[in-house]
Amino acid sequence: MQQHANRSKHSFSKHAFSKRSLLALALLTAFAAGSAQAQVPSKVQSKHDAIEKAEMAAAEARAARQDAQTAQAAAQAAAATRDEGALTARGALTAEATAYDAKQSALDAQDAAIKARRAAEAARSAQASAVSGNNPTGAAIEARAAMNDAMTASSIATDATTTAQAAASATADAVQQTGATTTQTMPRAMDSTIEPRIDFSALDTNRDGSVSRVEASLSPALTADFAIADRDADGRLSQRELTGWAPR
Repeated sequence: MQQHANRSKHSFSKHAFSKRSLLALALLTAFAAGSAQAQVPSKVQSKHDAIEKAEMAAAEARAARQDAQTAQAAAQAAAATRDEGALTARGALTAEATAYDAKQSALDAQDAAIKARRAAEAARSAQASAVSGNNPTGAAIEARAAMNDAMTASSIATDATTTAQAAASATADAVQQTGATTTQTMPRAMDSTIEPRIDFSALDTNRDGSVSRVEASLSPALTADFAIADRDADGRLSQRELTGWAPR
């Protein structure tokens, strides 16, 4: 009788332990699932996030487009100022280089604006997927990435516009450069009657590492010998090509 009671007691304890173990496991599983779910945005949150990022991308695209228009206006102003003519030969050369810089910067701004617009379109597409699709979380991530691309492109457009405006201002300053004679506006090294050697850094006004035919026009002797000095016939003179060159 006592032995049967002990077996029953042992069986009850084992059964109770199993129930407690199963309950603890169920609670642990539920807690883990709840924690994971808390870390993943809900569908509603993802939809709102995608909509917000798409709107921000669109705003960046509009800003980039406005910057590109401003840069284009600056480049046109620089070209018009250059075409009016400068008071000195050096001023004309500088105006030519700065107007070119304004034009290139305007092109950079336009390219950045196009990229910003495309990024905004990608964000809108991701927004539509988030609202109507089965994976709003993934679509929200795509919208955020597109927004970042739009912001980067907009920043590039802003920088290019600033450069274009500065170049336009420099063009206006260049055409107003004055001097009693053209010779007085040239660096001493450019006057072949005073010093036969060429000051490469003075001729390379746009600092692109070479001297174009327009830049070489400040030196009559170099203009006459341009084809001879241009040993590789690429239409530009490198510092190596000008090393050792002297007027005939």
